[in-house]
Amino acid sequence: MSQEPSFTFYTYSAATEPEEQRWAYTGIPDNFFGDVHSARAAVLELRNDVIDDPDGEWPRMHIEKIETLPVSKDTLLAFLNDGVGAFIKRYEIVETID
Repeated sequence: MSQEPSFTFYTYSAATEPEEQRWAYTGIPDNFFGDVHSARAAVLELRNDVIDDPDGEWPRMHIEKIETLPVSKDTLLAFLNDGVGAFIKRYEIVETID
């Protein structure tokens, strides 16, 4: 019996976002990265852009590690029909950037 692979990715979100709503479909795209270093670099670049804007207000941001469900036809259909949340097996906050 073959086992479909699952994958680990990283993303980020505003720390003010309610955890129970984190993976609800909002129409706002998420950014995903293959490693925590790339996710952190993106958040720091975003923070620098916000701080450089005199009207910008920086929210605390979480860097999150996500693990997908094993990739299969059914899980891909869930992803396509129901959004990213339907494809996530587990996630955890690995860092917070103030």
